[in-house]
Amino acid sequence: MMERNIIIVILVFIAIILFNSCNETENPTNNTNIPTEPILITTVIEITDGDTYSIYYKNQKWKVRVLKVDAYETTKGTRLTEQARKAGISIDSALSLGLKAKTFAKITLLNKKAELRRDNSEPNIDSYGRLLRITIIDGMRYDSLLKANGLAVPE
Repeated sequence: MMERNIIIVILVFIAIILFNSCNETENPTNNTNIPTEPILITTVIEITDGDTYSIYYKNQKWKVRVLKVDAYETTKGTRLTEQARKAGISIDSALSLGLKAKTFAKITLLNKKAELRRDNSEPNIDSYGRLLRITIIDGMRYDSLLKANGLAVPE
C-alpha cells in the first residue's frame, strides 16, 4: 500500500512538471521587460522581410513590425496573392517587389541605429508578438522610403 502511494505522489509530481512546462512559451509578450518607451534608439540586428526586422532590448531579441506600411511578401501564398490583386500586378511581380524590399531593408536598416517610435493609437505588440513601431533611419521614416521606392502595397 505504501509503495502505491509513493508511485501516485511521483506520478502527480511528474504530471505537474509536464503541465507547467507545456504552458511556458517562447513568446516575448510573457516577459516583464516589454518595451514601452515612446522612443527607443537601438541597432537593427536582423531582417525578416521588407517591413519586419529584429532588435535586442534588455538582452532579449524582439521582432519589430514597421507601422504605416505593408511591404510585399517574400514567399508565395494567399497573402501575396491578395497583395498582388490589390496592386493590380502579377503574383510574380509582387514576389519580386517583396524580395527587393527585403534587400532594401538589409541595405537601409541592418546594423544601423534606428529610432523606434511608439504610436499610441496602435497596440504595442501584435498577435505575433512583434513590437509595432514607426521606424526612423538617418532622420527619415522608413515606411516613407519603402513607399517612395514602390516597395509597398498601395494603401
